[in-house]
Amino acid sequence: MLSNATFFLARRYLRAKRSFVSVITVISILGVAVGVLMMIVVSSVMKGFEGEFRKVLIGSEPHILLHPQDNKPASTKATAELLAKIRSQADVLAASSYIRSVMYAEREGQQSGMDVIGLPEDGGKFYMAKIAKHLLEGSLDLSPGGVVCADYVASQLNAHPGDKISVYASSNVTSAVKRFRIATDEQDEAKRHAAYKDIKLHPQELKLLGYTRAEIAGAYGYTTLETAQQIFDFGDQVSGVLIELKQPGEVKDVIKRFTAAEIIPAGWSASLWTDAGDARLAAMSNERIMMWIVLMIIAVVAAFSVMNTTITVTTQKRREIGVLTALGSRQSQIIGIFVAQAAFVGTLGTLTGLALSGLVLWLRDDIRMGIAVLSGGNANASSEMFLATIPAQIEPWFIAVVCLGSITLCLLAALPPAWLASRVDPAVALRD
Repeated sequence: MLSNATFFLARRYLRAKRSFVSVITVISILGVAVGVLMMIVVSSVMKGFEGEFRKVLIGSEPHILLHPQDNKPASTKATAELLAKIRSQADVLAASSYIRSVMYAEREGQQSGMDVIGLPEDGGKFYMAKIAKHLLEGSLDLSPGGVVCADYVASQLNAHPGDKISVYASSNVTSAVKRFRIATDEQDEAKRHAAYKDIKLHPQELKLLGYTRAEIAGAYGYTTLETAQQIFDFGDQVSGVLIELKQPGEVKDVIKRFTAAEIIPAGWSASLWTDAGDARLAAMSNERIMMWIVLMIIAVVAAFSVMNTTITVTTQKRREIGVLTALGSRQSQIIGIFVAQAAFVGTLGTLTGLALSGLVLWLRDDIRMGIAVLSGGNANASSEMFLATIPAQIEPWFIAVVCLGSITLCLLAALPPAWLASRVDPAVALRD
């Protein structure tokens, strides 16, 4: 019975004298709703951006590159032995030998450079299939004498699939520059001219097979292993072993297991897909942490609005509290009235914020387009562009924590004024 009276009074105190719901109650509910809305929407979008960036790295970078620490070519025998060990591991999706180096390309006076990965025709198919969705024009079927490049390289060369381009190994260019400096410093004119004539780059012609979108497929060029060996003068040697994992997110744990099992030979090291974006991923993680701090401040401000409501109500109902105390109501019952009121405000505000956050996340791209139109921005971003839409990754556990935390903060915010109200002297309260 006393419990029913407590909830009856809590419900009654939420109403204004001349309206069904008090204005300050509505403001408190909206304050809590906005706090919950901001926490869920911002966290989901930030997590979405981080997730999309991870997907781009996983989908464009080799998961693991094993290579000698001195970056010198590895023998075919050592690579074959390592490949046999790697392919027997349950974590490995596929593995092959590879060559990686830099080459310069030229066509009709236009030049560009690219980081090239050479893969076996058969063993490289699994890797090229990974970036197939990023193909813009041409084909990704690697064949001897052919090359796949990034779109910006094709643009700089003004080349299209089927065109011939001249390529130079970066080592050849470096050697030519050294010989040019030596020739320039030569005092004897005859020897200097002879040295100039001896400077040759020995270009090779490759056929452009196709090109990919660099912003989501990476800036790599691809060719067959045999073609790369010819361009970079590797003979029958390779750079190391390229590995694709079943669970790329566990790459660091996989390397620890490989190291513990002594699968990676002494004198070899590993380059991971995370290396390409560690700084960016760390920055995004720090941004999320700072955003959580800001959102927590917003949640605390919302809780203060509940405290303000409770303080206002306890001040207005001072005489009634005195009457209840004089009639024998216990201190816990007085506190219960205002805590129940805060629980109602917190629960209704949390549910409202939860519903609004779902609506905002559902319409996030429409909202973006509306803001773009109003601000004069680009409202029609190409669907093929990276982050053409606003990503969002909803985490149920985080939503549960936010909702429970919001209601808990509201209850805690109501306790101090409720406790002070319960200590009112009935005689003083009735006299005021």
